[in-house]
Amino acid sequence: MAYQIQKLSRFIAQNPALADLPFGIVKGLPITPRQALDMLNRGESVAEVIQAMTIAGMNPPQEDWRLVEAYYESLLRQPGPKPKIYSIGQPEMTLEEALMHVRLRDEKGQEFLKSYQGMLNEMARRMK
Repeated sequence: MAYQIQKLSRFIAQNPALADLPFGIVKGLPITPRQALDMLNRGESVAEVIQAMTIAGMNPPQEDWRLVEAYYESLLRQPGPKPKIYSIGQPEMTLEEALMHVRLRDEKGQEFLKSYQGMLNEMARRMK
């Protein structure tokens, strides 16, 4: 466990922009690297957190859908003005619209999922 704490601490210090992005599921809930570190430090759900770290970037598809949904939900909870999403040749989209597409799992939602999976793969690479 000390090794995982050290890895997460180093990851968060080196990647502060990724520290609060959901990467795994523990007890049915998405967790971020910062939450995982807090859980390990408290000795809470240690085996589950270590398992989430081990399979990061290789989650089952249903978990990836839950993670991308949690990501957009977290963006919507942040205070202040919300950014718009822009794509070449497409009208701008709000975070609420993006979340709706993710929840519908339609073509746009699948694009958001693929994008988030790419980020999860990069997070996993940096965590290891």
